[in-house]
Amino acid sequence: MDSSTISGGLASIFREDLQIDVSRFTPDSHLIDEVGLDSVAFAVGMVAIEEKLGVVLSEEELLTCNTLGDLDAAIRNKAG
Repeated sequence: MDSSTISGGLASIFREDLQIDVSRFTPDSHLIDEVGLDSVAFAVGMVAIEEKLGVVLSEEELLTCNTLGDLDAAIRNKAG
């Protein structure tokens, strides 16, 4: 899976599953403080990433992601 597919899929998950418009954020935007994710959003996101991108992130892997860029990189590494 190439990087544009992952980035597009991640943007789609934020938009469709979490109702968050990521176009106003950067890769350095903090997932909790700036994007506004809470524990429920992390759980929904984790399931959506698996279903839509075919990448399984553990809770620990997801919780180490502080920014949108970190999350994108974690998905790329697992999709590798």
